[in-house]
Amino acid sequence: MRQRLLLVAILLLCLGQTAFAGEAQPVLTDTTVVATPQQNLLYPTETVAAADDTFFDDDTEFFTESEYELPDTLEEAYDPFEGWNRFWFGVNDFVYVEIAQPANTAYRFVVPSPVRTGIGNLIVNWFGMPRRFANAILQGKFALAGIEFSRFVCNTAFGFGGLLDVAKDLKPTIEYTGENEDFGQTLATWGVPAGPYLVLPFFGASNFRDTAGIVGEGFLPPSLNPVYLNYGVFAAAQFNQLDTRLAAYEQITGSSVEPYIGMRNAYFQLRKAQIEN
Repeated sequence: MRQRLLLVAILLLCLGQTAFAGEAQPVLTDTTVVATPQQNLLYPTETVAAADDTFFDDDTEFFTESEYELPDTLEEAYDPFEGWNRFWFGVNDFVYVEIAQPANTAYRFVVPSPVRTGIGNLIVNWFGMPRRFANAILQGKFALAGIEFSRFVCNTAFGFGGLLDVAKDLKPTIEYTGENEDFGQTLATWGVPAGPYLVLPFFGASNFRDTAGIVGEGFLPPSLNPVYLNYGVFAAAQFNQLDTRLAAYEQITGSSVEPYIGMRNAYFQLRKAQIEN
Protein backbone atom coordinates (compact mmCIF):
# COMPACT_ATOMS: atom_id res chain seq x y z
CA MET A 1 0.00 0.00 0.00
CA ARG A 2 2.78 2.45 0.87
CA GLN A 3 4.53 1.72 -2.42
CA ARG A 4 1.30 2.47 -4.33
CA LEU A 5 0.80 5.72 -2.44
CA LEU A 6 4.43 6.70 -3.15
CA LEU A 7 3.94 5.94 -6.86
CA VAL A 8 0.74 8.06 -6.97
CA ALA A 9 2.58 10.95 -5.23
CA ILE A 10 5.39 10.82 -7.79
CA LEU A 11 2.90 10.86 -10.68
CA LEU A 12 1.08 13.86 -9.17
CA LEU A 13 4.38 15.69 -8.76
CA CYS A 14 5.29 15.05 -12.41
CA LEU A 15 1.87 16.22 -13.58
CA GLY A 16 2.21 19.31 -11.42
CA GLN A 17 5.56 20.18 -13.01
CA THR A 18 4.08 19.70 -16.52
CA ALA A 19 1.17 21.98 -15.68
CA PHE A 20 3.60 24.83 -15.14
CA ALA A 21 5.21 24.46 -18.60
CA GLY A 22 3.46 27.58 -19.87
CA GLU A 23 3.68 29.58 -16.62
CA ALA A 24 6.33 30.76 -14.18
CA GLN A 25 8.09 27.85 -12.49
CA PRO A 26 7.56 27.73 -8.68
CA VAL A 27 10.56 28.20 -6.41
CA LEU A 28 11.57 24.77 -5.15
CA THR A 29 14.64 25.71 -3.14
CA ASP A 30 16.51 28.84 -2.12
CA THR A 31 18.95 28.35 -4.99
CA THR A 32 16.45 27.52 -7.72
CA VAL A 33 16.54 29.93 -10.68
CA VAL A 34 13.11 31.24 -11.59
CA ALA A 35 12.45 31.84 -15.28
CA THR A 36 9.37 32.59 -17.32
CA PRO A 37 8.78 31.51 -20.92
CA GLN A 38 8.70 35.20 -21.89
CA GLN A 39 12.38 35.63 -21.01
CA ASN A 40 15.29 34.44 -23.13
CA LEU A 41 18.02 33.57 -20.64
CA LEU A 42 20.82 33.70 -23.20
CA TYR A 43 19.72 37.10 -24.51
CA PRO A 44 17.68 38.87 -21.78
CA THR A 45 16.70 41.73 -24.09
CA GLU A 46 14.93 39.36 -26.47
CA THR A 47 11.55 37.79 -25.81
CA VAL A 48 9.94 34.54 -26.82
CA ALA A 49 6.92 34.96 -29.05
CA ALA A 50 4.80 32.19 -27.54
CA ALA A 51 5.02 29.54 -24.87
CA ASP A 52 4.43 26.85 -27.49
CA ASP A 53 7.95 27.47 -28.82
CA THR A 54 9.46 26.52 -25.46
CA PHE A 55 11.06 23.16 -24.88
CA PHE A 56 13.55 21.58 -22.50
CA ASP A 57 16.50 19.41 -23.33
CA ASP A 58 17.69 16.39 -21.38
CA ASP A 59 19.52 18.61 -18.88
CA THR A 60 16.37 20.71 -18.27
CA GLU A 61 18.05 23.92 -19.46
CA PHE A 62 15.88 26.64 -20.95
CA PHE A 63 16.10 27.17 -24.70
CA THR A 64 13.83 28.61 -27.37
CA GLU A 65 13.51 27.71 -31.01
CA SER A 66 13.94 31.38 -31.98
CA GLU A 67 17.57 31.25 -30.89
CA TYR A 68 18.37 28.79 -33.65
CA GLU A 69 16.95 31.23 -36.20
CA LEU A 70 19.36 34.03 -35.23
CA PRO A 71 22.85 32.96 -36.34
CA ASP A 72 23.94 36.60 -36.71
CA THR A 73 23.09 37.30 -33.08
CA LEU A 74 25.00 34.25 -31.91
CA GLU A 75 28.00 35.32 -34.01
CA GLU A 76 27.87 38.84 -32.63
CA ALA A 77 27.88 37.56 -29.06
CA TYR A 78 31.10 35.62 -29.70
CA ASP A 79 33.56 37.17 -27.25
CA PRO A 80 36.23 34.57 -26.38
CA PHE A 81 38.81 37.25 -25.50
CA GLU A 82 36.64 38.97 -22.92
CA GLY A 83 39.48 39.27 -20.40
CA TRP A 84 41.71 41.05 -22.93
CA ASN A 85 38.81 43.13 -24.18
CA ARG A 86 37.75 44.27 -20.72
CA PHE A 87 41.32 45.28 -19.88
CA TRP A 88 41.64 47.47 -22.96
CA PHE A 89 38.11 48.79 -22.52
CA GLY A 90 39.20 50.07 -19.11
CA VAL A 91 42.40 51.56 -20.53
CA ASN A 92 40.53 53.22 -23.40
CA ASP A 93 37.89 54.57 -21.03
CA PHE A 94 40.60 56.20 -18.91
CA VAL A 95 42.29 57.67 -22.00
CA TYR A 96 39.01 58.97 -23.43
CA VAL A 97 37.70 60.53 -20.21
CA GLU A 98 40.86 61.65 -18.42
CA ILE A 99 43.13 62.59 -21.34
CA ALA A 100 41.33 62.94 -24.67
CA GLN A 101 38.31 64.82 -23.38
CA PRO A 102 40.26 67.60 -21.58
CA ALA A 103 42.63 67.86 -24.57
CA ASN A 104 39.72 68.17 -26.98
CA THR A 105 38.05 70.75 -24.74
CA ALA A 106 41.21 72.86 -24.90
CA TYR A 107 41.43 72.30 -28.67
CA ARG A 108 37.87 73.51 -29.21
CA PHE A 109 38.56 76.54 -27.02
CA VAL A 110 41.63 77.52 -29.04
CA VAL A 111 40.46 76.54 -32.54
CA PRO A 112 37.23 78.25 -33.70
CA SER A 113 34.35 76.14 -34.93
CA PRO A 114 34.60 77.23 -38.62
CA VAL A 115 38.26 76.20 -38.68
CA ARG A 116 37.49 72.81 -37.16
CA THR A 117 34.70 72.33 -39.69
CA GLY A 118 37.02 73.25 -42.56
CA ILE A 119 39.68 70.80 -41.36
CA GLY A 120 37.08 68.06 -41.16
CA ASN A 121 35.79 68.86 -44.65
CA LEU A 122 39.28 68.73 -46.13
CA ILE A 123 40.04 65.34 -44.57
CA VAL A 124 36.66 63.93 -45.63
CA ASN A 125 37.05 65.25 -49.16
CA TRP A 126 40.63 64.19 -49.89
CA PHE A 127 41.08 61.10 -47.73
CA GLY A 128 37.57 59.93 -46.93
CA MET A 129 35.94 60.21 -50.36
CA PRO A 130 38.44 58.05 -52.32
CA ARG A 131 38.09 55.26 -49.75
CA ARG A 132 34.31 55.50 -49.72
CA PHE A 133 34.29 55.58 -53.54
CA ALA A 134 36.55 52.52 -53.80
CA ASN A 135 34.54 50.54 -51.24
CA ALA A 136 31.25 51.45 -52.90
CA ILE A 137 32.64 50.06 -56.18
CA LEU A 138 33.91 46.92 -54.45
CA GLN A 139 30.45 46.39 -52.92
CA GLY A 140 28.66 46.91 -56.21
CA LYS A 141 26.99 50.16 -55.07
CA PHE A 142 27.69 52.02 -58.30
CA ALA A 143 25.03 54.70 -57.80
CA LEU A 144 26.53 55.58 -54.42
CA ALA A 145 30.01 55.63 -55.97
CA GLY A 146 28.75 58.09 -58.59
CA ILE A 147 27.34 60.36 -55.90
CA GLU A 148 30.62 60.25 -53.98
CA PHE A 149 32.59 61.19 -57.09
CA SER A 150 30.18 64.00 -57.93
CA ARG A 151 30.43 65.38 -54.41
CA PHE A 152 34.23 65.29 -54.61
CA VAL A 153 34.27 67.21 -57.91
CA CYS A 154 31.76 69.76 -56.65
CA ASN A 155 33.49 70.39 -53.31
CA THR A 156 36.94 70.53 -54.89
CA ALA A 157 35.91 72.92 -57.66
CA PHE A 158 33.51 75.20 -55.78
CA GLY A 159 34.42 74.61 -52.14
CA PHE A 160 38.01 75.90 -52.19
CA GLY A 161 39.49 72.45 -52.62
CA GLY A 162 37.09 70.83 -50.17
CA LEU A 163 37.35 73.38 -47.38
CA LEU A 164 33.60 73.96 -47.76
CA ASP A 165 31.03 71.20 -48.18
CA VAL A 166 28.93 72.92 -50.83
CA ALA A 167 27.62 69.57 -52.12
CA LYS A 168 25.58 68.98 -48.97
CA ASP A 169 22.94 71.43 -50.23
CA LEU A 170 22.58 69.67 -53.57
CA LYS A 171 19.75 67.20 -54.20
CA PRO A 172 21.03 64.17 -56.14
CA THR A 173 18.60 62.14 -58.22
CA ILE A 174 19.30 59.20 -55.88
CA GLU A 175 18.94 60.01 -52.19
CA TYR A 176 22.27 60.34 -50.42
CA THR A 177 22.12 59.66 -46.68
CA GLY A 178 25.83 60.01 -45.94
CA GLU A 179 26.75 56.34 -45.76
CA ASN A 180 30.38 55.82 -44.84
CA GLU A 181 31.48 52.72 -46.70
CA ASP A 182 34.67 51.14 -45.35
CA PHE A 183 36.72 48.07 -46.13
CA GLY A 184 35.28 46.16 -43.17
CA GLN A 185 31.84 46.48 -44.76
CA THR A 186 33.32 45.40 -48.07
CA LEU A 187 34.74 42.24 -46.49
CA ALA A 188 31.34 41.54 -44.93
CA THR A 189 29.70 41.94 -48.36
CA TRP A 190 32.16 39.40 -49.72
CA GLY A 191 31.08 36.91 -47.07
CA VAL A 192 34.01 37.20 -44.66
CA PRO A 193 32.76 36.31 -41.16
CA ALA A 194 33.05 38.88 -38.40
CA GLY A 195 35.12 36.67 -36.14
CA PRO A 196 35.54 37.27 -32.41
CA TYR A 197 34.76 40.62 -30.83
CA LEU A 198 37.92 42.62 -30.19
CA VAL A 199 38.67 45.84 -28.33
CA LEU A 200 41.67 47.56 -29.88
CA PRO A 201 43.96 49.85 -27.90
CA PHE A 202 42.79 53.46 -28.51
CA PHE A 203 40.70 52.44 -31.55
CA GLY A 204 38.02 50.87 -29.39
CA ALA A 205 35.38 48.30 -30.33
CA SER A 206 36.08 46.11 -33.36
CA ASN A 207 36.27 42.50 -34.50
CA PHE A 208 38.71 40.46 -36.55
CA ARG A 209 37.08 41.41 -39.86
CA ASP A 210 36.91 45.14 -39.13
CA THR A 211 40.47 45.11 -37.80
CA ALA A 212 41.61 43.65 -41.12
CA GLY A 213 39.56 46.38 -42.80
CA ILE A 214 41.36 49.11 -40.85
CA VAL A 215 44.72 47.72 -41.93
CA GLY A 216 43.57 47.24 -45.53
CA GLU A 217 42.32 50.80 -45.85
CA GLY A 218 45.85 51.99 -45.21
CA PHE A 219 46.68 50.72 -48.69
CA LEU A 220 43.65 52.19 -50.45
CA PRO A 221 44.18 55.40 -52.43
CA PRO A 222 45.30 57.95 -51.54
CA SER A 223 47.94 56.09 -49.55
CA LEU A 224 50.70 58.16 -48.03
CA ASN A 225 54.24 56.88 -47.85
CA PRO A 226 55.27 55.72 -45.30
CA VAL A 227 51.97 54.04 -44.58
CA TYR A 228 51.80 55.07 -40.93
CA LEU A 229 51.12 58.64 -42.07
CA ASN A 230 47.67 57.41 -43.10
CA TYR A 231 46.95 56.48 -39.52
CA GLY A 232 48.21 59.89 -38.43
CA VAL A 233 45.65 61.54 -40.69
CA PHE A 234 43.00 59.15 -39.38
CA ALA A 235 43.89 60.04 -35.78
CA ALA A 236 43.78 63.76 -36.59
CA ALA A 237 40.35 63.38 -38.15
CA GLN A 238 39.05 61.49 -35.12
CA PHE A 239 40.46 64.07 -32.70
CA ASN A 240 38.99 66.94 -34.72
CA GLN A 241 35.48 65.57 -34.20
CA LEU A 242 36.12 63.92 -30.85
CA ASP A 243 33.50 66.00 -29.06
CA THR A 244 30.62 64.35 -30.95
CA ARG A 245 32.16 60.90 -30.56
CA LEU A 246 32.68 61.37 -26.83
CA ALA A 247 29.07 62.50 -26.46
CA ALA A 248 27.88 59.25 -28.08
CA TYR A 249 30.35 57.22 -26.01
CA GLU A 250 29.18 58.77 -22.74
CA GLN A 251 25.55 58.27 -23.70
CA ILE A 252 26.10 54.56 -24.31
CA THR A 253 28.29 53.83 -21.30
CA GLY A 254 26.42 56.16 -18.95
CA SER A 255 23.03 54.59 -19.66
CA SER A 256 24.26 50.99 -19.37
CA VAL A 257 24.29 48.95 -16.18
CA GLU A 258 27.33 47.16 -17.61
CA PRO A 259 29.21 49.70 -19.82
CA TYR A 260 31.35 47.01 -21.47
CA ILE A 261 28.31 45.01 -22.58
CA GLY A 262 26.49 48.18 -23.58
CA MET A 263 29.34 49.29 -25.83
CA ARG A 264 29.70 45.83 -27.34
CA ASN A 265 26.00 45.62 -28.16
CA ALA A 266 25.94 49.16 -29.57
CA TYR A 267 28.92 48.39 -31.79
CA PHE A 268 27.34 45.26 -33.27
CA GLN A 269 24.03 47.03 -33.86
CA LEU A 270 25.81 49.88 -35.62
CA ARG A 271 27.92 47.62 -37.83
CA LYS A 272 24.94 45.43 -38.71
CA ALA A 273 22.97 48.49 -39.82
CA GLN A 274 25.91 49.84 -41.84
CA ILE A 275 26.48 46.52 -43.59
CA GLU A 276 22.80 46.04 -44.43
CA ASN A 277 22.22 49.55 -45.81
